[in-house]
Amino acid sequence: MQTTWLTSTITFELQNEAYEDDHLMRRLSAVKENVQADEIQAVGEALASLHDDDQFIMAELTTKSVYNAK
Repeated sequence: MQTTWLTSTITFELQNEAYEDDHLMRRLSAVKENVQADEIQAVGEALASLHDDDQFIMAELTTKSVYNAK
C-alpha cells in the first residue's frame, strides 16, 4: 500500500480575555508535508506575540493523505 500526502493544515488556539469566549482560532493551510513540532511551536508563539496578552494554548495538525491499494 502506498501513501500519498495531499495537504496539511494547522489550527492554532490563542487565549486572551479580549476575545469572545476568551479564545481565538487561527488556521494555516499552506503547511509543508514534514512540519516539525518545534516549527509549530515557533509559529504559535509568533502569532501570540502579535497581540498584547495573547497566550498560545495549543495547535492541531491535520494531514490529508490518500492510501493507494496498488
